[in-house]
Amino acid sequence: MPGPHILLVDDHEFTLSLHKKVLSELGVTTVSEARDGSEALAKARANRPDIVISDLNMPGMDGMTFINHLAQERLADSVIIASGLAPGVLKAVVAMAVANGVRVLGALEKPLHRDALANMLYQHAHPSAGDADETKGPDAPAVERAIELGQFKAWFRPVNDVTAMHTVAAEVVPRWESPDYGITMGDDELASVIDLPEGPGVMRAVVHAAVNAGSLWQQMGWNGMLTLPSGLARVRDEALWDWIPSLIKDHGANGTVALAVDGSLFATDPGCGAFAVARAMMDGYYVIARVQQPSELDALRLIAACHVVTCPADWIDGNPAAMKKVADFASRMGAEIGVHGVSDAGLLGRLANVGVRRAQGDAIGRPASAAETYDLHLARR
Repeated sequence: MPGPHILLVDDHEFTLSLHKKVLSELGVTTVSEARDGSEALAKARANRPDIVISDLNMPGMDGMTFINHLAQERLADSVIIASGLAPGVLKAVVAMAVANGVRVLGALEKPLHRDALANMLYQHAHPSAGDADETKGPDAPAVERAIELGQFKAWFRPVNDVTAMHTVAAEVVPRWESPDYGITMGDDELASVIDLPEGPGVMRAVVHAAVNAGSLWQQMGWNGMLTLPSGLARVRDEALWDWIPSLIKDHGANGTVALAVDGSLFATDPGCGAFAVARAMMDGYYVIARVQQPSELDALRLIAACHVVTCPADWIDGNPAAMKKVADFASRMGAEIGVHGVSDAGLLGRLANVGVRRAQGDAIGRPASAAETYDLHLARR
């Protein structure tokens, strides 16, 4: 039985060559190429492929428009999205494709890894197995194995002081690089994993990688703050909390670590939130309270102390009443005000005038690896 015909769509020659090499190693012999959505659509109409592997961000017709055409004309059996865009964007495009009748095998960051691609080709050949895996989701043994294989990483999002316009903190963004489940990144996306019995092991791996990176940055001359992920505050594991201070001490990072705590945690499990803040204060960490909804500020009345309170950037123009509540809360706590989700660079110049001191978001910097974060945001120039 002949193997699948695969159409590769990407505007970068080097990426095309890498993906062709991986497919060749997996035994795929029938591969077509296209360098934008228009060319890909013409080739799909002329010679219907079994699987399309498509980038999203391309000149001319982009990948999302191309995939929409694939769905409308039923031009492929399966689609794999391969892109360097943020995981949230990938998930949104997957949802759009599925809603339009496309069978999406997965969304992965480029370049594609051999094991991840092999798993998706297997799903194409065995649809029921792939559907079962998708329904089941990662279970405890899969997470335990991922910890052993070092698949949980620490990525970092820069936080700027809006008056001096330099990076004063790096937020730790937990990331799971799984050949089976793809790339999962951020406290919200990893919430179901952190809630498993293996959650403390996941947090241990992420925190260890983060403190290692922070220690190296200190040796290279950066003296900013490392903010541990808010998912850590949901983990009530005494062994984990006892281990973190010794790790920080061993790396000479005392006084440079903060813990982020979500206001939603105080709304749903105030005991857990209070425990996390108490441990953080006892161990000498800064505390950053992060809110997404105005009602969470009421829940935070139970918080013992915090040094920074952050809220969505769009509250500045869109919800003045909520911003006043933030300012009142910060005043009671003696805390600085920060905003997250800054997507418009034009907003940065106005932040200091409304009492905001810290800011993060895509307009400042997307999550990146430790090396890239240092090169782009932390190095002294």
